[in-house]
Amino acid sequence: MLRMYLTGFLLAICLNAQAADVYQWQDDNGVTHYGQTPPPNVDAKQMTVPAPPPVDPERAQQEIDTLITEQREAAAEAEQREEKQREAQAQADIRAENCKIAQRNLEQYQNNPGRRFQNADGEVTRPTEEERQEKISELKQQTEQFCSQ
Repeated sequence: MLRMYLTGFLLAICLNAQAADVYQWQDDNGVTHYGQTPPPNVDAKQMTVPAPPPVDPERAQQEIDTLITEQREAAAEAEQREEKQREAQAQADIRAENCKIAQRNLEQYQNNPGRRFQNADGEVTRPTEEERQEKISELKQQTEQFCSQ
């Protein structure tokens, strides 16, 4: 159905273009103009316009279908690019948050040597200096991992 309308539309355009008169004239400044109706009191020359080439409706429809397919593919590719950008931004946001957390944890371990912790049994303990230094080293690696780039 759509093909019939498109074919009719294309034929109407071609027939309309074929019947149009084109005139050429020069204004007072010597500039050449073209149009379908010349201004009054101007010496205009009617141009001979060749007829447009015949339109093969099947070929025209194939070209239209190809263009539609190309547009759909381009739109799908653009959507995929946008989705990848959104995913990359989400990953960057997660890295930034992890960076802040790692920096905050490192700062707390470095600035609070007497810090106490509560284990799963509810007992409060204080890590040895060796355990504290190991944790600081681990947090420095996390900070480098999340904050670099």
